Amino acid sequence: MKRKVLPYLFMLPALSLVFFIFFGPFVSSILLSMTDWDGISRNFNFVGVRNFIQILKHEYIGIVFLNHLKFIILLVFFQNALALFISLLLNQDYKAKNFFRAVIFLPTVIASVAIGFIWSLIFDPFFGPIAIWSSKLGLKFVANIQWLGNPDLALYSVTFVQIWKWIGWYMAIYLAGLQTIPGELYETANIDGANPIQRLKYVTIPMLAPAITVNMVMATIAALRIFDLPYILTKGGPGHFTETFSMVIFNYCFLLNNMGYGSAFSLLLFAMILVIAVFEMKYFRKGEETIVQ
Repeated sequence: MKRKVLPYLFMLPALSLVFFIFFGPFVSSILLSMTDWDGISRNFNFVGVRNFIQILKHEYIGIVFLNHLKFIILLVFFQNALALFISLLLNQDYKAKNFFRAVIFLPTVIASVAIGFIWSLIFDPFFGPIAIWSSKLGLKFVANIQWLGNPDLALYSVTFVQIWKWIGWYMAIYLAGLQTIPGELYETANIDGANPIQRLKYVTIPMLAPAITVNMVMATIAALRIFDLPYILTKGGPGHFTETFSMVIFNYCFLLNNMGYGSAFSLLLFAMILVIAVFEMKYFRKGEETIVQ
């Protein structure tokens, strides 16, 4: 009996911490989402599902949904495609490969707040390096671009910074997957006369299926949870064209003192992440099983 119970006793501190940090607030969010609590007063009223009904009537809910759809398309597909391309280049055998790996991975360890402020200065239309050097080179049309102030460009500018920061993370996962591929497979493909494109299609991509699954799911979750960089760069503007669900939750919970409504938004975001992540996992896992068979 002691031998059976002892492992759970060792796990108890960690499980208690997980319960306190994650499960406790999650249950509290469910309860708060059915109230009109302002986050300050001791008194609040039970309102049932009224907060969830009001979300469907939210003035900018369509714009926020569209923003997330764009983030998912750009971050999931372009970020993974670019990370895979870079990892293929850096998987070759040459002296400077470790230097370039470190340079590309470096932004992932820098705080998002610092990166946001740095890029807001870079994009500055008056004193930023882009504007200054474009003017010196006679490229007035580039110098006059409002990278973060133009509704048609702001979201893509934020996406560029997000990709720049996190592409090293996805590159590292692809590199780890590439280094587990047996060299005999490429030797066999060469003997069969396969060209580089065919080796990529029939050897590299199938063998990278687990890494692709992990990166696709992680990138999707990141696109749905994105908050820090858009908030620092644009605060959701101009005109809500870079606003995300996390910003809406933050605004209602901590700026507008409507904790109940913000909690309902957070549960909606959780449900979206859960459904999409489970769907992606099943879809890509099925693809991995097909490859194995």
